[in-house]
Amino acid sequence: MTTLPPVKIVNISTIPAISNQSADIVAVVLDETDLEQGKIKNSGLQSLDASLGGAISALAELKDFEGKWLSTAVTLCTVNSVAKRVVLVGGGKKTDEKPARARAIGLKISEEALRFKAKKVTVCGSSTFFAAAELVAQMAVGVRMGAYKYPNSNLTAEARKELETPLEIQFAGLSAGADAGLKDASIVADSIETCRLLQDAPPNVATPKYVAQVMTDKARAAGLTVQVYGAEKLRQMGFNAMMAVAGGSCNEPQFVVVEYAPVNAKTSVAFVGKGLTMDTGGYSIKTPSTHQVGMKYDMSGAAVVLNSVVAIAKLQLPVRVFAVAALCENMIDAHAYRVGDVLTTYNGKTIEVLNTDAEGRIVLSDALAYTAKDLKPDTIIEYSTLTGAMITALGHLGAGIFPFNSDTLQDTVSNAAKAAGERVWPMPTWDEIGEDVKGTIADVNNIGATAGACGSSVGAMFLKEFVENKPYCHVDIAGVANGNMALGFPRKISSGFGVQLSVQIARALSGK
Repeated sequence: MTTLPPVKIVNISTIPAISNQSADIVAVVLDETDLEQGKIKNSGLQSLDASLGGAISALAELKDFEGKWLSTAVTLCTVNSVAKRVVLVGGGKKTDEKPARARAIGLKISEEALRFKAKKVTVCGSSTFFAAAELVAQMAVGVRMGAYKYPNSNLTAEARKELETPLEIQFAGLSAGADAGLKDASIVADSIETCRLLQDAPPNVATPKYVAQVMTDKARAAGLTVQVYGAEKLRQMGFNAMMAVAGGSCNEPQFVVVEYAPVNAKTSVAFVGKGLTMDTGGYSIKTPSTHQVGMKYDMSGAAVVLNSVVAIAKLQLPVRVFAVAALCENMIDAHAYRVGDVLTTYNGKTIEVLNTDAEGRIVLSDALAYTAKDLKPDTIIEYSTLTGAMITALGHLGAGIFPFNSDTLQDTVSNAAKAAGERVWPMPTWDEIGEDVKGTIADVNNIGATAGACGSSVGAMFLKEFVENKPYCHVDIAGVANGNMALGFPRKISSGFGVQLSVQIARALSGK
């Protein structure tokens, strides 16, 4: 079994009240509306303050804390049976994007817990973030995301011991039914964590075979059916486009298909992911060389879909789900594909290669054609770090969505994104853009004829040629897979964006 590197163990549970916990920290989440001119406004919060020996009111009266967004204030707790410290965390006053805001608060709680080397943290509050079970669940996901860090490749014994020492997070005084929500949150957080471990792994570690083996083990442990195809089988099957991209690498490509098939499923969805574990650009090499930094994240789509199906299965959602991941490298050697090559894809359409750095769409052409023709799902959702133009359009703040062949899919994905706290924005899919990818000596070209124009939409229009008119949504996560700057995500490193979105899409399609 292929093992993942160790990360901080976080255990999340519920307790009825904060008394007699002897925690290292009590984290109290308060909105600006909970305080007024240095005074506590509601009786519930006043009772909590009394349990903490007046710590909240003392900080509020000193104006050390006013509840502003993600502000913190710390004091010693005078009631030793409750905690050593009280940490107030501000919930601000804005009411938009609540799931993402709740997750951001969880990230902040983790940050404070790690700062004080806490082993046991009690979380409570009277703010709006405790008013709904789904927001508490997002806080729990945020706590897990905040505790995550890809470990040093040469861990000291002390550092390993620290990772193996659990951080106990207790949510206090929640309403009935909160346990179920936190259990679901733990399942989702597990999948996000594995997704991020694969994203952040160095490319000499996270080779196609490594990613395939890790996720095969995870999927089979969850009772799922897994098929993995290597180079020889892919050639026999006619995956000529994917094999052309993989031709320059010494690491064998892997095509992974995972299936979750509950007996009560009334519809089916396939999540397809781009899995370039390293992208040099091929002969259209990325220059300057600094543009190759971070290209290990070009497999994020594959990591997202493979971990999404595991979460969906563990949540027992009544929808049939396929996860399809096309894993390979885009490297340079005598066998690498070239500008000017014409490739015949799995469904028989031909591609003229005009730029070897537009390789993701070439790999996905085979993956999507196979998915539509052989798996025959009712809906196809595809994730890929496809275009730098997506970052030009939306920065690192949201993913672009490109829905095709359905009047309802845009709303389904957009609403799922709101529930997940993962921001998306619909992008143009005008027919004229599709004209830009039509070929002269092949059916399509892998870049548009109008240089630099509508880059993300051109990529989407290329991909929709391979889905057989099935309801299909391309999700370009180039700006948010890593270095995500949106609400509710850690900075600089992997984000796991897309796992929660996939879960919510599956919920919506299943009607649950």
